[in-house]
Amino acid sequence: MKRYSLYLLLCLPLLAMGAEQDTVISFLPVKKLIPSFTASGIEHRISLNKQLTRGVFIGSMGGRFPVADIHYNDMACQFSVAATVYSSLQNANVKFNVNNVDFYVDLMFDVPLTTQLTARAGWGHTSHHFADDAVGSGSIPINYARDYYELFGVYAMPSVHAFVYGGAYWTYSFLVNRNVGRKLLPEFGGEYSFATLAPGISLYGAFDLKYREEVSYASTQSYQLGIKIFDYSFRTMRLAYTVRTGIDDRGQYYDQRITIHMLGLFFDF
Repeated sequence: MKRYSLYLLLCLPLLAMGAEQDTVISFLPVKKLIPSFTASGIEHRISLNKQLTRGVFIGSMGGRFPVADIHYNDMACQFSVAATVYSSLQNANVKFNVNNVDFYVDLMFDVPLTTQLTARAGWGHTSHHFADDAVGSGSIPINYARDYYELFGVYAMPSVHAFVYGGAYWTYSFLVNRNVGRKLLPEFGGEYSFATLAPGISLYGAFDLKYREEVSYASTQSYQLGIKIFDYSFRTMRLAYTVRTGIDDRGQYYDQRITIHMLGLFFDF
C-alpha cells in the first residue's frame, strides 16, 4: 500500500491544479512523448521472434498506453500504464512446449524538459515463472520477482533521425527464492534511422545495454537491424534481426549467459 500512497501524494497537486483555469487534462492522448526502447528484450509491445539456430520462439503480448496529458501553464506531464507478458516456446515436433511466462507492469510519468530532452519516472513490478511444460521436463523453478522505481532521460535528435536514452531501475524488493536486497539495473540505448525507403518507412539500427548488479553488473546486450514502418506518434511496425548476448533476460535463468540470433516482427503501440 505504501507505493500507492506515494503515487496518490504525487497526484494530489495535479488534482488541485485541476481547479485552476490554466490547467488542461486530456485523456487518452494519441501521441506518446517517448518512443519505445527499440532493441530492449523486455519492452512493452506485441512481438514474435524466431531464434535462427534453434527451434525456439520468443513472444510478447502487451503495450504502453497513454492515459492522460496534463498541462499546467508551461509544464506538461504524460501519465501512461504498460503491461506485457513474455513467453518462450520450444519446438517439440508435434507441439510447442511453453518454457516460461514473465509478467511486466509499469506506471510511467513522462515530463518534457526541453524540446529534445524528456524525463521519465515510474514504478514497476515483474515476476518470472516456469510454465508447466518446463517444470514437467525436470526444471526446478525459483521464486523470482522484482518491485522497482525507474528514472530515465530520453534525448531526441530529429535532424539525424535518432534518439538515445539512459537511466536505471532501482529494485527495492528483489526475490530470488529469498530477498536478495536492493539492486540497481542501469540501462542505455538508442536508435538511428540511416536510410529512408519511402515516406514513413526506413532502415534503422538500434542497441540496448543493461548492467545487472545481482550478477556483479554483468551485461545483457542487444543489437538490432531492421525495417520500420512508423507514424509520428511513435507507433511502429518493425521487421528486424537481433543479436542478444550476455545475461539472459528471463528471471528463471537470471545468472546464465546466452548468445542468440533472432528474426522478429514487432508492434509498438
